[in-house]
Amino acid sequence: MEDERCMRTAIKIEELLMVNKDLLDMHALYVEKDVEKFDENTIVYLDNHLGVDEEADTEIYPVFAHKYDLQWFFSGQVVSDIITNTQFQLKNPTVADYIINLNYYNEHDCFYKFIK
Repeated sequence: MEDERCMRTAIKIEELLMVNKDLLDMHALYVEKDVEKFDENTIVYLDNHLGVDEEADTEIYPVFAHKYDLQWFFSGQVVSDIITNTQFQLKNPTVADYIINLNYYNEHDCFYKFIK
């Protein structure tokens, strides 16, 4: 997938898995406000990282994420780590396998352990 095509654009999880690791590491993953878990139809967005106003102790959302009322979900580096971990554990992971690991990480702050 062309890197510039996936920035600030609605993409499915399957497309997210094809994004260049370096691009993921430099950005963050955003979703619509009502998203709590991923599935194959979940739409995600890549945008710049959150900023922080230290005086007000508040997060500053990037313009795109703020404009479309998106919520931060993961840093891109965490997404990259989840992808790498899934590939390390499984020879031919499916989109469903990645989704399992994404959701597990979101709930437990650690990787899912696939039984080999």
